[in-house]
Amino acid sequence: MKGSKRIVRKLSVLMIAIVSLSLILASCSGGSKSAGQTAVAKTNAGTAAAANLAVSTSDVSASAELTDQSINIGYGTTIDSLTPFRSNTARNAPFFVQLYETLGVMDSDKNFEPYVAKSWTTGDDGFTYQIEIWNNVTDNAGNKITASDLVWFIQESKKKALKPVYSKVDSVKQTGDYTFSIKFKSNIVGTFETLLSDTYVISEKAFKASPDGFGTKVVSSSPYVCAEFVAGSSLKFERRSDYWQDISKLPECVRPLAKTVTYQIIPEEFQMIVALETGKVDVALDVASTTGSQFINKKGFIVDLSDGPQGWQLFFSGADSSIVAKNIDLRQAVCYGIDANGLVTAMCSGYGTQMWDVGSPRLIGFNENWKAQDYYSYNLDKAKELLKKSGYNGQKITILSTSSAFASRLAQLLQNYLTALGLNVELKSMDMALYTAIRLDGTKYDLIINTVGGTSLADQWSIRFDPVAYATGDATGRKDEVLAQLLYKTWTKAGWTSENIDSVHNYIKDNAIAYGLVNPQVFTIWSDKLNMKKVVKGGISGYAMFPSCQFKK
Repeated sequence: MKGSKRIVRKLSVLMIAIVSLSLILASCSGGSKSAGQTAVAKTNAGTAAAANLAVSTSDVSASAELTDQSINIGYGTTIDSLTPFRSNTARNAPFFVQLYETLGVMDSDKNFEPYVAKSWTTGDDGFTYQIEIWNNVTDNAGNKITASDLVWFIQESKKKALKPVYSKVDSVKQTGDYTFSIKFKSNIVGTFETLLSDTYVISEKAFKASPDGFGTKVVSSSPYVCAEFVAGSSLKFERRSDYWQDISKLPECVRPLAKTVTYQIIPEEFQMIVALETGKVDVALDVASTTGSQFINKKGFIVDLSDGPQGWQLFFSGADSSIVAKNIDLRQAVCYGIDANGLVTAMCSGYGTQMWDVGSPRLIGFNENWKAQDYYSYNLDKAKELLKKSGYNGQKITILSTSSAFASRLAQLLQNYLTALGLNVELKSMDMALYTAIRLDGTKYDLIINTVGGTSLADQWSIRFDPVAYATGDATGRKDEVLAQLLYKTWTKAGWTSENIDSVHNYIKDNAIAYGLVNPQVFTIWSDKLNMKKVVKGGISGYAMFPSCQFKK
């Protein structure tokens, strides 16, 4: 079987007003509609198409013509090291596409295309893959890349255990100068594709010769060289003149059409606005809705809206010590007591959507039919009935979140909703390091706010709900064998069916094991002086890939 085969894919009115007013300035991050669609802005007044939203480009052919275009991009996430060995934190940052090539890449239609890998095959339904890379790959220092470099990188990644996907690798071995095989512990749908996009192509020799492990200076096979890097401030990329591949053979979303690309790291939203309006940057990427919405219908700027790649979720503790673990009525009461539309209004100024599953609609496997089904529509009367049935008697319920602006405000809003329902709610807000250290321990909270993504629903579900994934059970300490068996059915390619996917979705929903809260839209804004001809998107995040976009001459 050919492995490169594409995988298809109320509070009272007064309290709402008070909460919405206090939170309307909240930060919000989100993502974009697939290329070929005209983005539509969601507002409190209804649905309206704004005049300067990005328009359809589906009729523009892919280009392999190199240009002298220079692009300055503003982005809010800082980076302190360029090392290729890193956790999933900031894995979707756009500059990694220029820093490192990967074995494969996801296009705007959620299909995986070969990149440095020339092809791949599997003969045992996804447990083992044979991978062939191109035989002429070289890095920007002239080092030839062979299969041994990829085997070394995967083995090192497995040892370092920084990304969950490598824990699923059983073994990897070289089978030829440009071929190697990789065996997985299970054939979970999406695992191989995640590995394709997380495996960076570098020379073992070059990495070991680096004094700081590529922390400040990278040698890679990418069509771009990182010419300048100021930690926490900026990165500048220049297109290589000695790039190893004919770019017409590359996926459209990674073709190096622009000559230079500079990223200015601007975490502060007001400064991002100033940079965009004064021309310091041409593009503002992944902008908060409270900032981005000001640019809709603003002369001189184009706005692109996307569905968020992850969304925000509420997970219920599965630890026996938690009051919610064995009380389905209490969990369902919580879900019915939260107004998803109120969250969209208060957290995203209307530029977002509710969620219809614990996973984002961008994930492979999401069923569009779920949008027509009831997903705990806000019903305070029903919530109070379930609360009474649950036997709840004023016990304290804790909500754990990070201390980030968005998560903290979301937690405050949930506290207000649940207090109105009649719950005694306490917030625990902490920095990312402490949150990360306890997030898998369900004895430390009753409810936990998180933003969890992946490549496919199977990928996200497996790291959250597999009862043997962690020492204490699933990611909240739950050991639900019924859910486990439903999950395992979806892990094989033969079992990746609509019927089996629906069974997992319905079980998680009906038993209120987790609840999708809100999915902020992603704002990308650029100056019309760029004369954009075609917006090219790709990658797990679904960002516009500006170095590969087409511009009018």
